[in-house]
Amino acid sequence: MIPKVKHSRKLMVVAVAALLLTVIPSINAAKPPLEGLWTLTITIPDAPHSATTRVLTVNMNVSPRGESLHGRVNLTDAAGRTVGGAWRQAGKSVSIACELPCPGDVPCASLIMLGKLKGGGFVIKKGTVIVMWDTANDRNPALFDTSNGTFRGDRLQ
Repeated sequence: MIPKVKHSRKLMVVAVAALLLTVIPSINAAKPPLEGLWTLTITIPDAPHSATTRVLTVNMNVSPRGESLHGRVNLTDAAGRTVGGAWRQAGKSVSIACELPCPGDVPCASLIMLGKLKGGGFVIKKGTVIVMWDTANDRNPALFDTSNGTFRGDRLQ
């Protein structure tokens, strides 16, 4: 009787392993990639320490990443200025890093956007933006002024 129990346990382990091998690829396939064309609406402060916000609407073209851990993005604002950046995706979580287009005397900044794909991969909702301004600040651990903002995205293609 003992050999049958050991045999059935081995059979059960093999069955569970086979099930996992078939389920895991389908779970990963259900997570849509960020790749494609998007419109992002980004709300950030006008400048460091400002209580006034500005809303930027940009088009984002996300290139495939292949076997890499990250890929490239190009963001184009309403004035036709394009900046490059990088993106990374882990499941439904995405991060996007880029620079702001900086015309004239407007403060420049780097943006880190963190969000989650929702709605079958067609929307990024409740995204958080970390803004690192180009103004030095010795009292900030980042050594530059920082602010927070929000963003959302809608897939165009």
